[in-house]
Amino acid sequence: MKRFAAAAWLLALLSVPCAAGLTPDSAASEAPFSFEKGHVLVQAKIKSDVPVEVILSTGSEHSLIDSALLRKYKLPAYYSAEAPITGRNDRLYSFSTVPEVRVGGVKETSLSMRFGSMADVSSRVGREVFGILGVDFFKGRVVQFDFAKKVVRFLPQSPPDALKGAGPAGGAATRIVLPMRFYKERVTLPIIDDVAFDGKKIKTLLDTGTVTVVSLSSSAGKQLGLSPLPEKAAPRADKVGTLLLDAYEIKDVPVLLFARGSQFDRDQKEFGAVAGSILLQNFAVTFDFNKKVVILERP
Repeated sequence: MKRFAAAAWLLALLSVPCAAGLTPDSAASEAPFSFEKGHVLVQAKIKSDVPVEVILSTGSEHSLIDSALLRKYKLPAYYSAEAPITGRNDRLYSFSTVPEVRVGGVKETSLSMRFGSMADVSSRVGREVFGILGVDFFKGRVVQFDFAKKVVRFLPQSPPDALKGAGPAGGAATRIVLPMRFYKERVTLPIIDDVAFDGKKIKTLLDTGTVTVVSLSSSAGKQLGLSPLPEKAAPRADKVGTLLLDAYEIKDVPVLLFARGSQFDRDQKEFGAVAGSILLQNFAVTFDFNKKVVILERP
């Protein structure tokens, strides 16, 4: 019995989440999405032909599944430890291997999706939301969010002239090309260095899965002189005079300022700000996870 338990523990440690099909898709495809309560929701398939609805989040390192739905969809549950695995005080997490995940006509991808709860989101939109597709699904792909047409496109490569950028037109850049910052050894998130709030550069995550215009950590708020900082309670609404994305300027931008020690503060260690879906909806946004750039274009 002890030998079996030890073997099961070793198997769990070796069950590190992985994703297949991490190369760009060979042909372009697209799928409509709905934009509800700030969430980018799209119809997907799991197990090749089982329909589910998911949120697309370019800022989530891991895809998530609502653990309450495992039995309904007959999916297994596993646990493993965060790397590096030492065998002592390892941090464990639970996940399910979800086979043959796809959106539109993209290649099917088997994902190890971590457990979470989608109950609040499902309640807000009034129907079941299966989970979140994150960067482990987008890795190696080129995905374009056309908010004007409510379509997400998966492209074999970035549009031909997109990576060249564009000069000023009528006093403002119409296309901005922003390099993604390296995040972890095997993961690149769309963290952008060239973002300035009131003239001060703050590393900013571009996340279609966060319902906000801009959220700021307490350290970013302090850097911008947005005092007093909120206490450990709800974030405080504030405003910055200018937001500069490379050469594109947005004025009078509402922000949410989080308290020191809040969950938001604890989670955001590699960046000080998150530009979410409410801001990104003003652009056609291409995330090229192959060439590691984000392209923002005004309609």
